[in-house]
Amino acid sequence: MKKNIFNQIKRTLPLGAIAMLMGTVSCTSDFESINTNPNGMKPEDVSLEARFSQPITSVYLNYQNRNYEYQLQQNLNADLYSGYMANPTPFGGNFNNSTYNMNEGWNETPFKAGELYVMKPISVILESTKELDFTSIAKIIRVEAMHRVADIYGPIPYTKAMQGGTSVPYDDLATVYKTFLKELEESVNDLTTFVDAGSADPKRLSKFDIVCGADHKQWIRFANSLRLRLAMRIVKVESQLAKETAEAAVNHKYGVLKDGDKNVEVVDPTLQNPLNEINYAYGDIRIGASLVSLLDGYKDPRLQVYVRPVGWFVEKNATQDIKDKNGKATNNIGNYIGIRQGIIIPDKANYQMYSTINMPDGSKFTDQVGNKSISNALPWMKVAEVYFLRAEGALRGWNMGGTAQELYEEGIRVSFKEHGITDTDVYNKYINDDTKVASDYKDPFNPENNISGLDKATVKWNEGASKEDKLHKIINQKWIAMFPEGQEAWSEFRRTGYPKLFPVQTNYSANVNGGIADGDFVKRLRFPRNDSNSNGAEVEKAKAYLNGPDNEATRLWWDVAGGNF
Repeated sequence: MKKNIFNQIKRTLPLGAIAMLMGTVSCTSDFESINTNPNGMKPEDVSLEARFSQPITSVYLNYQNRNYEYQLQQNLNADLYSGYMANPTPFGGNFNNSTYNMNEGWNETPFKAGELYVMKPISVILESTKELDFTSIAKIIRVEAMHRVADIYGPIPYTKAMQGGTSVPYDDLATVYKTFLKELEESVNDLTTFVDAGSADPKRLSKFDIVCGADHKQWIRFANSLRLRLAMRIVKVESQLAKETAEAAVNHKYGVLKDGDKNVEVVDPTLQNPLNEINYAYGDIRIGASLVSLLDGYKDPRLQVYVRPVGWFVEKNATQDIKDKNGKATNNIGNYIGIRQGIIIPDKANYQMYSTINMPDGSKFTDQVGNKSISNALPWMKVAEVYFLRAEGALRGWNMGGTAQELYEEGIRVSFKEHGITDTDVYNKYINDDTKVASDYKDPFNPENNISGLDKATVKWNEGASKEDKLHKIINQKWIAMFPEGQEAWSEFRRTGYPKLFPVQTNYSANVNGGIADGDFVKRLRFPRNDSNSNGAEVEKAKAYLNGPDNEATRLWWDVAGGNF
């Protein structure tokens, strides 16, 4: 029987991607538009302030509320591979990124987002002005966006990306990271000079700054915090540079983000967090089993802030319980049950009522207990993350302004505070617990997906423990605190191996084209197909920069196998 093409598309693509496909004309390559001289439009035709809008809202891809683009940029890769989320939707008959049958069409979007929506407009800004605050902030935005792209693919076009010409050279990842750190240092120095000269009028930034509240000092603190993040990323391959960069950032006169500062996030009432639409309107994402396993095992009070329990999904005015394979209700209303990565899903109806992300603006569904939820803002960096970065630095013997234990416990407190958990007794009980570990996972629909809890690290700090055990605690708590920012969580999981996530149940990549071994995890995405087609010679050169073949099993430069010390 002849099948309707739209129905065929619908079975293989996310709902948002269908809208993109039906609403646009595809092209064989984005290379020409990426590599075209970015100064085709005269600077005077668009205000300088207006030029910041696209790169700011493309870091966490949400430009003009095109939420389907974020679904492909991050939600169907990093958000899954971080352990935070999972699909209830059997895209492509279960042959998709979740089961390691990698979809090249999906996996090109992060590259396109960075090169077209960030690199190109930022280059125009830098050509249009020499004002220290505007140029510094532009470079900070570029690094924030492009380090995420580099952490996905490895080598990327960066230092020569906007030079024009008939090809785009890639940089090896070491060069990219060292350039990032150099640009951040320059931006911090220039902004400090600008502030100290008394030029930091908030009105200068108020027309476009929806990230740092038009506060020049907050941009400095963020840039220093980003230096700290990137320094820690390269600690196993450039230990001395990492130490020097981290100490310079933390001990700078304006320092890094700390308690009392706001999280660095995109806050704009006209912008929606894409996860909201993907979650509630598309129904294409739910909470990951690994997140529930750790939060539930720790009896973490953030569980009810992050996650909606079973029973949240309302259809035809009837609360929906999870049903087993025989269609019988499993009496899980009120329980927190995520979805394990890489399972075989017979039909979306089997898993759509599992626990989901607890976000505001889901009014057609049942309210979460206490009405606490995660913010609808688009997170770039949370204050709590910085404390955990400093804790790891202190663990490594760096001057971080406190001991590893002090900074670790303060990071937990700051994260609790962010989510309205201020009871001192609750906090003290949590940080002093030395028995609770990750809980087992039980899938009510299909018990074949059940798995015992894997992460055995407890919360309580033990000064007599090994550095590796202490780092395990630090990363576990950082991972919890950064939710729902899956890109950074995935990167840190790859760097450290923590927390211990559930492996995919079904791995279609194993033993295929040097694929991912059973029990292992995705290390990177392949170079974009479009760029390989149109910029092939440079992509071939870039492959030589990798530590292996151009596939998902090859570790990035900073992702060194083995222990962390």
